[in-house]
Amino acid sequence: MDRTDPIVEYRIRVIGTGLIVSWLAFAAASIWIFTSGDFDTVPLAVATGSVFAGLVIVSIAPWRTMLASGIGDWVLLAWCSITLLGILVIEAARDGSPAAIGFLLVTFFAAATLLPNGAMLTVAIGSTVIYGAAVYEEFGIDGLTGSIDLLAFGGAAMFVVLLSVGIRRQLEQTATAYDELVERDAMLARREREMSQLYDVSRTIGAGSKLDEVLPELVGRVAQSVSARVGLVLLYDRESEHLDLMSPIWVAGHTVAADPFTLALDDPGIGPRVFMSGDPAVIDDTSVVPDDPLVSEIDAQRVAAVAMRIENRAIGVLLVADKADAFTAVDVETLQSVAAPAALVLNQMARYEEARTTGERMAELAELKTDFVSVVSHELRTPLTSIIGALTTLQRPELMPEDPRAAQLVDMAAKQSSRLKTLIEDLLVMSRIEADSLPVRPETIELETFIVDLLETLPGGDRVLHEPVEGIGRVVADPDHLTRVISNLLDNAIKYGGDTDIELIATASSGEVVISIRDHGPGIPYEQHDRMFDRFTQLQPHATRSKGGAGLGLSIVRGLVEAMDGRVWFEPTVGGGATFTVAIPSA
Repeated sequence: MDRTDPIVEYRIRVIGTGLIVSWLAFAAASIWIFTSGDFDTVPLAVATGSVFAGLVIVSIAPWRTMLASGIGDWVLLAWCSITLLGILVIEAARDGSPAAIGFLLVTFFAAATLLPNGAMLTVAIGSTVIYGAAVYEEFGIDGLTGSIDLLAFGGAAMFVVLLSVGIRRQLEQTATAYDELVERDAMLARREREMSQLYDVSRTIGAGSKLDEVLPELVGRVAQSVSARVGLVLLYDRESEHLDLMSPIWVAGHTVAADPFTLALDDPGIGPRVFMSGDPAVIDDTSVVPDDPLVSEIDAQRVAAVAMRIENRAIGVLLVADKADAFTAVDVETLQSVAAPAALVLNQMARYEEARTTGERMAELAELKTDFVSVVSHELRTPLTSIIGALTTLQRPELMPEDPRAAQLVDMAAKQSSRLKTLIEDLLVMSRIEADSLPVRPETIELETFIVDLLETLPGGDRVLHEPVEGIGRVVADPDHLTRVISNLLDNAIKYGGDTDIELIATASSGEVVISIRDHGPGIPYEQHDRMFDRFTQLQPHATRSKGGAGLGLSIVRGLVEAMDGRVWFEPTVGGGATFTVAIPSA
């Protein structure tokens, strides 16, 4: 919105109307003088010429400039005074009572042009005095009619003065409100521009997931918002305590890979200065700072920089360069408005990049570890199979050593070999689960028959209480995996449940069959509930060292159950103990 003064515009329109009326009145007066036969009178001719010259002058006068400077008020006062005198001359020259309307119109014109209160009062008093002179000329000083007319005229003039004061005050208030609207409109336009720039920045940020993708676009948007050709970011490295130039940089609508460039905080130049002080800086003539290494590197003529801050901590510097004309305060304000959200996002993305790099390295290490475990387990299983076969052969009656101590050593070696075989098989299964390469061969299994057969072959299965339930249904599962799941859970319950009874309960639910294995032993401490399914976790190390195991059983159970699209969870047994529940999809 253009900044114009509404009062000045209004006064100019009123003055234009006054000029039209004045020229018409001058024309009428000239015609009357010419027809009356008095045109050849020298004083009258001089007065007529003077009025004509005055009208020409006020017609071509630069009223806008004069009103703005205050000179126009004095010209208007002189115009009104001369007009009053002219009307007095005409009234004195013609017969009859003086017409009050002519004098009063001058007062109205002065009021309409919003003359200051003092000048307005001068015009009102002057018009009353001059009108009084005209009345005196006609009626004399003792005329009752003239006195009444003069009193009425004075009252009308004072009313016009009061009206003018009220109108002027109202227009001044209107002008103030207009100024406020103009300022508010400018502020809203500025806010709209800032919101548009922030929207562009947000859209740019959301368009990429990597820092090297987002950075040039983000800097480009910022540089374009202030009509700069170059944009770049310096980020602070806490370890080296240097400002590092982020690559690529933005140049004239293109991204350009930048060579490694580092600035120490005590180096000369706009970058370290802005970072350390936190205040924006503008250099419109870089020739005066020849010692700035960054400015010299980018070969810029004009540079503006603002600090990128998160709360009260600076993380870098946003710099733009090579604008066609000088950077303005609005440009600096724009840079500061977009630097804050850009700093937050760049900082978070830098952290995300670091975390992602660390995560990728950890994933690589985990994969290497899994591959190592798989290879080693395979390599161990082959000789171990031979050892177990040899020990089994030695345990045959005809080959068993006669020495009891030798026979005991053979039995112990056979048991430990079997234990080692179980551990290797667990490691192989665990590595396959982690590598998502575990084969699953689902079949439809009659669950009740499956459980009964399993308990008959399971060591210690006679301790398990199970009431067969007819119509329990069938499940869709890999029989080998399901056997391993139930066996692991029962083996844990037998080993760690003490001398209490072990219960196996199977029930049908909506779309699945639920198998619960419950013991009444010491249970699992509350602080270990969240990690009981983690690998290599032994929940009660002091009590279970003698029981053996590597802490893989529950982790394998979870992996196998999830591979069969099932669920597994833990609940404390009422009265003490542990209950593990497995839910498998029903057929």
